[in-house]
Amino acid sequence: MNENRLNGYIRKRTHSMGWSMVVMGVSFFLYYLGLFGNVEGPLSPETLGETLAGMGFEKIHMLSFFLSFFIIALTWNHIFNLVTYITGSSVNPVKKGVVSHTIWVVALVFCVILMYC
Repeated sequence: MNENRLNGYIRKRTHSMGWSMVVMGVSFFLYYLGLFGNVEGPLSPETLGETLAGMGFEKIHMLSFFLSFFIIALTWNHIFNLVTYITGSSVNPVKKGVVSHTIWVVALVFCVILMYC
């Protein structure tokens, strides 16, 4: 039994390290593409802005996207709970967690930034 516990611990730590390596690899890839603004690349903020402007995107398009995303992120839990209540399902209501609150706060911050820039 002690050996199974040790194998489970080692397996869990190995999976955690593996996921850490995947995230680090993706981060390095995005860094060298210029997403974080330190390296020139196709995803650098200046290049992205010029590309979007060339495609006809304006401030109002981005504002409408983030505003829509904000509204969806803020109300998804209430819609799910309402549908569950109407159908009489025995599914427990979904509790909003830290990730859910973070998503709608970030969307709201982007909306405010776009409105005042």
